[in-house]
Amino acid sequence: MNHRHLSRRYDRLYYVLSVRMERKLLKLISVLILLLVVYQILLQVPYFKKNVTYIDRMEGTPIQPESSTEREQR
Repeated sequence: MNHRHLSRRYDRLYYVLSVRMERKLLKLISVLILLLVVYQILLQVPYFKKNVTYIDRMEGTPIQPESSTEREQR
């Protein structure tokens, strides 16, 4: 009987802890999704995008291919 009582107690404890962890994880996931949406919206603002991301600064100007007449002149 003592073993059965300990088993039930363990099951209840596991259930309570798992429910708490599940709630915390759901809150964390919700907050992360909200932050992702807010960040994506802020990236639509040119000033914010220019100061936060470095990819736009690294792009530079595209290289223009040489025409065949320019090659022949060299």
